[in-house]
Amino acid sequence: MKRLVLIVTIIIATLPLSAQVIKLDVGTTFSSMQDDTPMHNFSKTLVGSSVAFGVDWLEKEWFYLSSEVGYITTGGAERIEIMDSPGLPIGEADWQLMRHNIHVNTTFRAKLALNRFHVYLGVGPKVDIPVHTELTDTYNDATDSNLPFLKNEVMFGIKAEAGVAYNFNDVRVGLNFAYLPDFTRQASYLNQTTRNDIFKLSISVGYIL
Repeated sequence: MKRLVLIVTIIIATLPLSAQVIKLDVGTTFSSMQDDTPMHNFSKTLVGSSVAFGVDWLEKEWFYLSSEVGYITTGGAERIEIMDSPGLPIGEADWQLMRHNIHVNTTFRAKLALNRFHVYLGVGPKVDIPVHTELTDTYNDATDSNLPFLKNEVMFGIKAEAGVAYNFNDVRVGLNFAYLPDFTRQASYLNQTTRNDIFKLSISVGYIL
């Protein structure tokens, strides 16, 4: 119940009634998990996806705010050598640790406009709320969603972004590149504490109110 209240509160706070553009953002994520140990489990890149509904609001000549709420995948990948009983290598297994999250962010965007076209740089807080986690083993062709060593903790971080947008009549189309590192750490494989390191490339289509 507390998580549901948190989600609803964040959604209301990040989708203000003063919206000037309502948009849909769809993208691809490139995520890995970073820790402070020599093992660095799941530190290889996991390719995922994201989709979010958002608004651009309080837009002025040189800046505006952008808020989004939606879905994003985070996690990482790992390649592990498989040994037989005498300890001889017999193959490799690709593991993928994927979290499915409700994602919320609000960024302050400084823009440089030329007629209908503008470029921008943005930064602001983001929150990822895990709703499901799974570990996939390609060697055994199996997926395990019962992962007691993982805690689905709310992850806080920042979103730093750069992008371009073009207003065509009542439609705004855009291209966005974002870096979304976590500040919060969480339990991972073998009781390590890790954080997500995420890059995202996306396109957006919006309606200008």
